Amino acid sequence: MVDARPAPDERALRLQRFARVGLPLVLLLIYATLGVVRVVSNALRDANLLRVTVGLVFGLAALGLVVLFARNPALRRPRTFGAAAALASVYALVLWPMDSPEERVHFVEYGLVGVLAFFALPLRWSDVKRGVVAAFVTAAAGWLDEGIQALLPSRYYDLRDVGFNALAGVLALAALVLFRFLARR
Repeated sequence: MVDARPAPDERALRLQRFARVGLPLVLLLIYATLGVVRVVSNALRDANLLRVTVGLVFGLAALGLVVLFARNPALRRPRTFGAAAALASVYALVLWPMDSPEERVHFVEYGLVGVLAFFALPLRWSDVKRGVVAAFVTAAAGWLDEGIQALLPSRYYDLRDVGFNALAGVLALAALVLFRFLARR
């Protein structure tokens, strides 16, 4: 069977190299800070800065997406903006009921993990295959996160957080695959 996909361009190869270095670094950062993140979040909460800090994290993520849209002419179409509005609504529906700001940060952390995993996978794979495999990688990374927390005296294993991590990756990957599809149309 002959692969009908064109050879990857230099930009795609650079992005893949970046993702293959960035993914382990992001995971290392997440895992290495598990023992101290509770101290930091408690200090921010005590200073009434936790919600503001989480808001800034989401604001920076949104700014990054706006820059991405602005730099990519294929994404500056009405249907793409409609898809972005629909996805923003889905994120809002998922995030709004969460009581803990810390739980919301999972959606930035593991959304990034999912996207990096997607771009680290073989370029010859279809976007759907890369998205599905990246979702499993993200879920496994989130589960390992909770497994490490179970070993730390100041933390505990929470199966619900495993689900949040996986959901964060799935939502980010669904958005990525959708926007890549829309950009090609």
